[in-house]
Amino acid sequence: MVKLIYSLIILLPCSLFAQDSLQLTPPLVKFKSIFFSKKMQVVLAFAHPNTVIHYTLNQEEPTIADPVYKKPIWVRDNLTTIRAKVFGNGYVASDVATATFIKEGKKISTIHQTEPNPKYAAAGPLALFDLKGGNVDIGTNTWLGYNCDTVKIQLTLSKSERVGKVLFNFLQNENAWIFLPEEISIQWYNKELDTYQFFGKELIETRAQVNGANCNYKMVNAMNNVITNKLLINVIVKKQIPDWHPAKGSHAWMFIDEIKVY
Repeated sequence: MVKLIYSLIILLPCSLFAQDSLQLTPPLVKFKSIFFSKKMQVVLAFAHPNTVIHYTLNQEEPTIADPVYKKPIWVRDNLTTIRAKVFGNGYVASDVATATFIKEGKKISTIHQTEPNPKYAAAGPLALFDLKGGNVDIGTNTWLGYNCDTVKIQLTLSKSERVGKVLFNFLQNENAWIFLPEEISIQWYNKELDTYQFFGKELIETRAQVNGANCNYKMVNAMNNVITNKLLINVIVKKQIPDWHPAKGSHAWMFIDEIKVY
């Protein structure tokens, strides 16, 4: 799958009379997929004289103090977000181009989960590990949508191995009543004791309103040394939409896509 964040190589006029009020457009970000197995190359481009691209890998907005793009960026970490911005003398800097990349992780054998709302059933449990996530459009049929209190997920790996992190991809589109969950808790199966034990928990607070739609990634880390092939996951859906929202007090929706195990 090829995904491009398109950039027209033009200048956006903020004024008809002053060159220093013209804004540069964001750089082009080129990549094959947001998912990769070991490492992946990401290319940034902007074809206009006397401009440079600065980028970050630390979630911060790029400034002229950040690295200058000179050659393709190699992505290797489990979760990497590249933010890039074009600067040029006499011009207003561009808006930020952003792309997030996810390592495929350990091989998942099966997933069984609470049945989603029939309107947003996507490909069923396969949607959680089919490497088709990363799109904020709910019409792409890759999201599982829920408006119940708790979503239970049983995940089985292809073999028992060391597990240290679990990554979740949620959709956040509060204008469409889709909020992040309140909590993610995980248990792991201890084969020697034939029982499930605590793996880790993530509490999610969303106090301020977030405009627009975005993919929001949450990572749950193991509290202890874990070797397993089974995980039990509970995702607590927000039960009341905040008071600032037109639908305040109503039950929120939760949309989930890919799950990755590291």
